[in-house]
Amino acid sequence: MNDNQGSIQQGDALKQAQALSQTVDRLYQHVLEGNTNLVQKDLVEVNSLFENAELQKLTTVEGIHALSETIIEMKEAVARVQLDPEDWLTASAKLRMAADSLYNTKQPLWLQYHKLIREELSLMKAETQKGSPLGVKQAYERLQDHYEVIRPAVIIQRKPADVTMIDSWLSYAGGLVNAVSPQSAQIQSMIGQGEEMFNGLFGKKKDYPAMAPLDQVDGTWPWVLWAGAFIVIMLAYTAYRKYRGEQDGYKKVAPKWKG
Repeated sequence: MNDNQGSIQQGDALKQAQALSQTVDRLYQHVLEGNTNLVQKDLVEVNSLFENAELQKLTTVEGIHALSETIIEMKEAVARVQLDPEDWLTASAKLRMAADSLYNTKQPLWLQYHKLIREELSLMKAETQKGSPLGVKQAYERLQDHYEVIRPAVIIQRKPADVTMIDSWLSYAGGLVNAVSPQSAQIQSMIGQGEEMFNGLFGKKKDYPAMAPLDQVDGTWPWVLWAGAFIVIMLAYTAYRKYRGEQDGYKKVAPKWKG
């Protein structure tokens, strides 16, 4: 295959990704309107576009798998006998973020979540300083909810190592904030690690405002964080072992669509 053929195929894939993103946007609007018939019609079109498109040219195997899972989740929400508006909204929001990230590589929608996640991290810090374990836990759960909505989009646009880093931090943080006797010093340190990791994930320097332009991105962030990330990953396992002994089990919070 010559370069010209490759460029043509890449262009075709982008056109298909654009069509998919536009259809998903329409589906999302119909969910907001509560028009179940049009949602089902849109979902059929989404499925057809996904099956016939050469979208694998635009992301990794993991990215395609993440996109596929959002479509399946939306199908499952629609197929339930008892309609659950919250499930529909959550599933459609995740699908919207994922489809947009496949086509919109410059300013994808999921980057807007940086402000929300920073706010929850700040609240976690404030609640820790106030000595309020419940407040810390609630802020962590909201942060987890936000991340669950954008995670498929993150997988599509970021390296697997970056996703693993955030997942490991969330696991470690969950063990700390849900412990029977939360340790303030550990939680404060964990929050600091989270701020660095999420800033890097969203392409921001630590002292940049939440919506800083992408030309201010510090491209070296993964290398600066590798040492800390390794520690977090190791601690996550230790925290998990300890946490299993302290609680009956970790309750995974279902994501809720926030705006």
